[in-house]
Amino acid sequence: MARNFGRNVKRPFAILPVILGGGLVAFQLGCDNSPADPRAAVDKKDPPATVANLKQDSKPADAAPKNPIAPQVDTKLADAPLDPTVDVEKLLAARLPGDELGVGWIRLFDGQSLMGWRNAGNADWKVEDDVLVATQGEPGLLCTSVRFSDFELMLEYKGADRTNSGVFLRTPSIPTNPAKDCLEFNIAPSDNAFPTGSLVGRAKVGEQVDAPESGEWHTLHALIDRDTIKTWVNGQASTDYMDTTGLTAGFIGLQFREGTIRFRNIKVRPISYAILPAKELKDFNSPVGDVKAELTADGGLMLTGGKGSIELLQPHANGCFQIALQTLAENVNSGFFFRCIPGEELNGYEAQIHHGFKEDRRRPVDAGMGAIFRRQNARAILSDAAEKTYVTVIADGLLISSWVNGVQVVDWQDTRKPDENPRKGSRVEAGTIMLQSHDAECKIRFDSLGICPLP
Repeated sequence: MARNFGRNVKRPFAILPVILGGGLVAFQLGCDNSPADPRAAVDKKDPPATVANLKQDSKPADAAPKNPIAPQVDTKLADAPLDPTVDVEKLLAARLPGDELGVGWIRLFDGQSLMGWRNAGNADWKVEDDVLVATQGEPGLLCTSVRFSDFELMLEYKGADRTNSGVFLRTPSIPTNPAKDCLEFNIAPSDNAFPTGSLVGRAKVGEQVDAPESGEWHTLHALIDRDTIKTWVNGQASTDYMDTTGLTAGFIGLQFREGTIRFRNIKVRPISYAILPAKELKDFNSPVGDVKAELTADGGLMLTGGKGSIELLQPHANGCFQIALQTLAENVNSGFFFRCIPGEELNGYEAQIHHGFKEDRRRPVDAGMGAIFRRQNARAILSDAAEKTYVTVIADGLLISSWVNGVQVVDWQDTRKPDENPRKGSRVEAGTIMLQSHDAECKIRFDSLGICPLP
């Protein structure tokens, strides 16, 4: 299914069904189509920031960059020992189907590790039989390592008799009042003041929702879109709530409070606005170097002809970036660069685009698809050259995570000293996005590029 994230159409509140695997039904809203500088506290309806806003001495859109084809100033990472805890076959099996990837879904739990999660308490969170489990400890959250703003979430849970738990949305790692500093999608017995399906301190589940039985798997579904919050339990609408507390972003947290709790099939769909497909390249600078950049008939961006790059004018600091791409030659080497110094060629963080691996998919060539090049190799190659590939990158302060075909491959924190140039040190300031063609043999098509800013 194609994204319907047009840039000049306001997001409707009509909910469109998206059929997922296993008979589940997700719902897709239109998205915000007027992007804002994610580092500025402005409403998303404001016009987008541009390179000219960001730097007073910035170049005009078609001017040559200040420092074309900048020299490399750092070195590649050496091969690390193979990680015996990574079950590549399970990761490959966890990849999402094309219809889910095409609308932006990614997995938050890979079925074998706690990658992408941080324990904010002392509960005994662990993986058992492909399931996240907590059985004892003090009340607290297991949180995603990066934040989310507008998104759709689906998961399955199973609670023991009298289990009291919850799924926390837009939350700090240690919330203090669910009526003010987070949204708590509750899991609790029917005699609780806010039974399963409620938003604690905000909205009680409707009487039309059947109370879930303990010891069985159940589905929770939430849609968080600006100030509109909608929830479902086993496909039944449980709340429809308008948030007036001003929450804009936060972690997703799984709570241990009382009784054994299990979670599985945890997936999120960030709500993005679309840069690609496009009808024209007005949001981009002219290509730099020998590369040719052309729009395809369906609005994708084709890069061919040689070494170089093309720069998106609008700067971003924190955000979720989702691309769908197809490599159209052998051994294509490309990159998605973000937080780049505006107008300077490829001086930014690079999410690597390369399908190659050596004797094992845990041994990537040139860091591997979804790697943060020269910083963190992909833990496994989960893409194939002959297939369309979906890459998600979330940059949240010093934390950077990436997914390939819906499965996480990098969860990395930049601990280097701050520097304007991400090749030399950490950068959290807004910068531009650049799409790279590494060499004359490179031929790559970017079918879509969606961005969900993080405040």
